[in-house]
Amino acid sequence: EWKVVQPKVQAVMDNRISGASGMMSMFGGSRRGRGGDSSTEKTPTSELRDLLEKDDASKGDIKAKLAAYRADRKAREAKLKKAQEDLRQLLTIKQEAQAVLAGLLN
Repeated sequence: EWKVVQPKVQAVMDNRISGASGMMSMFGGSRRGRGGDSSTEKTPTSELRDLLEKDDASKGDIKAKLAAYRADRKAREAKLKKAQEDLRQLLTIKQEAQAVLAGLLN
């Protein structure tokens, strides 16, 4: 039973971490990638953050980066919701309630 459920639980956890790390880095949190290595990949979060650090950033550039950040966040939320629904499909009602209490499901 766990062999079937575990990958779905892991997918939810990975998507939660992915979304949370985007928010942390937006507000000056860790700039490290998964596993502690510095991430060289530019993300909408890092691009917006970098732009906001520039004193000469134009309103147009900020609007464009903000739109990209919002689109990325929306995509991450959709991916998390899909992972949660995939997990929910495998669970009994009791397991679902336990997953809600554990913060895996809404």
